[in-house]
Amino acid sequence: MEMILNENDIVVGVEFENGTIQDYIDDEKTYGLIRLDDTTANWFLYNKDDSPEDIQDLYEKVLKTEHHIKDEFGEEVVLFNKEGKISFEKLIEKIDAYLDDEMASIF
Repeated sequence: MEMILNENDIVVGVEFENGTIQDYIDDEKTYGLIRLDDTTANWFLYNKDDSPEDIQDLYEKVLKTEHHIKDEFGEEVVLFNKEGKISFEKLIEKIDAYLDDEMASIF
């Protein structure tokens, strides 16, 4: 995975062989985009106790649509607006790998 940096050298996503993950694609910076082959989905991290109000609102809206949530000890990876044939689980695997790499680079 090759990190995508913004003009301030802050990681804002990652490129890999058959896709990309971007942290934020909307003006409010509430959700990102994953593209894997011909499949795309929006994603964000959610924590019931710590997420700001705009993320809480987005979470409530997403629950009313087709979505997938992976919960790891209260920190949830939320996928929605999926288009394409690749499963939610495969998309989550890529996001997990990205988040693991990002955390490893911090330490």
